[in-house]
Amino acid sequence: MITEIKERIGVNVFFSDRKIKILWFIWRGKKYFVKKITFFWKISDGEKKKYCFALSNGIDIFEISFTPENLVWYLEKIHTQ
Repeated sequence: MITEIKERIGVNVFFSDRKIKILWFIWRGKKYFVKKITFFWKISDGEKKKYCFALSNGIDIFEISFTPENLVWYLEKIHTQ
């Protein structure tokens, strides 16, 4: 089942050598540890860019996005079984 969320989240991310590692994110007061980034894509709307990630915590898949213009992360969707 896919649930649309579209809420701001806090993210602990590590940038190194043009690579990104998302360690965990906080949504509604709960911390979700990331085991794997399963997919990455970019969306462009004119000059605005949004970077999107599909993450796995070993159970569910979370789609999150990052908008560099305002440095905000969003939880977009959750895929559960």
